Amino acid sequence: MKTNTLVITALAITLGFSACQNNASKTGTDHSSMDSNEMDMGSMSMNSGMQTGMDKMMTEMHQMEMTGNIDKDFAMMMKSHHQAAVDMSEVELESGKDDELKKMAQKIIDSQKSEINELQSFIDNHKNIEKNYDPSMKEQGFSKVMNQSMKMMMDMGKIDENSSTDKQFTMMMIPHHQSAVKMAEGFVQFGKDSRLISMATKMIVDQKMEIEQFKKWSE
Repeated sequence: MKTNTLVITALAITLGFSACQNNASKTGTDHSSMDSNEMDMGSMSMNSGMQTGMDKMMTEMHQMEMTGNIDKDFAMMMKSHHQAAVDMSEVELESGKDDELKKMAQKIIDSQKSEINELQSFIDNHKNIEKNYDPSMKEQGFSKVMNQSMKMMMDMGKIDENSSTDKQFTMMMIPHHQSAVKMAEGFVQFGKDSRLISMATKMIVDQKMEIEQFKKWSE
């Protein structure tokens, strides 16, 4: 019995280690073209939190089951999108060095956490809601907007894995914000709920301004 227990334990440890290696090798390959196998340990320790936030968002948004209601689907998708911005901003606050970027990160955390709460409130209060578009029609209407927004994230260029937290923050937040603006602009066009439309309009203004700030910092 003791021998069998030791064998099972050893097998579990081996399988666990193998799974960790497989996960590590996949991190970042789908959405940012980063190859974690080429990263040194110092870079991985500093920047893996950024990529984790982005990957989590992409997984959630890809796996999310659309309801067929424009307002609710926008609220669900933007909530996950905002959470990734919060996660990456928290990494910047913890590991970043640039004071200007850290101030921007704190602002993003404050504003997007507030909007996450509003989006969640809308979702909670609209459990059963009528359908007003077909999510499977990827080339028309709001579904096309959502599809284009996701594609913008997946087409994000390669990030230098040896760059600083500050640099990675700007390089990831620019396309992240651009995809949010795309989604928000589409929602303003097709959405029905006036409160969500007002929120989306504010998102467009705020995030376009932040995109320009990130670009200016990167010059």
